[in-house]
Amino acid sequence: MWLTLSLRHASLTLPSAANPALDAGGLWGESKSQGLSLFGPTGQRFLPPYAMVDCVPGIDRMQTALAQMKSAGLDFPVVGKPDRGYQGWGVRLLRTPEDLAQYLALQPDHASVMLQALIDMQGEAGVFYIRPPGAEKGRIVSMAFVYPPHVIGDGQHSVAELVARDPILQANATIYRERQPDAWDQVLAQDAFHVLTNARSARLGAVYRDGLPEVTEALQAVIDKISREVPDFHFGRFDIRFRSLAELQQGRGFRIVELNGAGAEMLHIWEAQGTLMGAWRCLWWQYRTLFSIGAKMRRKGHRPVGLVGMIRLQRQQERLRRSYPPSS
Repeated sequence: MWLTLSLRHASLTLPSAANPALDAGGLWGESKSQGLSLFGPTGQRFLPPYAMVDCVPGIDRMQTALAQMKSAGLDFPVVGKPDRGYQGWGVRLLRTPEDLAQYLALQPDHASVMLQALIDMQGEAGVFYIRPPGAEKGRIVSMAFVYPPHVIGDGQHSVAELVARDPILQANATIYRERQPDAWDQVLAQDAFHVLTNARSARLGAVYRDGLPEVTEALQAVIDKISREVPDFHFGRFDIRFRSLAELQQGRGFRIVELNGAGAEMLHIWEAQGTLMGAWRCLWWQYRTLFSIGAKMRRKGHRPVGLVGMIRLQRQQERLRRSYPPSS
């Protein structure tokens, strides 16, 4: 699909022009803090507090982190996440100063870390937004509810056995065992819901459900307003936490934890009830739309990142990813 559209538009990296204010349009290797820093007054009201720590050689990382947290009004627990990362790599829940010190000690030199307030809201959704250049308004084209990797007890089998019986979860059994050694051999009560890890991504076995039918005009309006306040933002996904579906549908009571640009995907394609053909159709429409937006922005004078620059960003991100500590 990508090669076909690249030939049609005479550029392999054209989508990097879709969101000019983001590094490479958010296609690869973008900075989480950069995206959040672009929010206007409406979006700022939906952001949890966060602090950034640059792991420059020679500095006292812990002292710097505590000072930055104090300045941002942060207290424990916080969520630590690499500023340049994806799919939950290196994301950890940090409950104590000791957790933070250990986390920072594991970070590679020159990495940047975001310390974000823990949002105590069980609901999570990926809200995908598109606004063609020049259009007065954009719209939500996909919304998926995201649930953490989990097992449900039957009163007979341990957590380890329940994980082993699931073809998706078993691939990450080592990660779950390391995160929850005390619960690994525990037999869960009938229907007990047991979360295996705080990180929610397809890589770790998260569960997805199509939520587009639950989108309301009120939610459309607030997401559109937030998006139009971000300079030249046309294509991407908001990762949000919310207390209740009713509040979300009213366009209030939620927090935006991340903004993903041109490299984001519509998470509803991971729903178990979906089909491979349906996912392909969705991806073809997504990529076709993305290339079209990139072409319009190119005509307005925004140049896409060259292939060499894109390879450099990809290598930088992968080099950092391999050195991040395991997720929790």
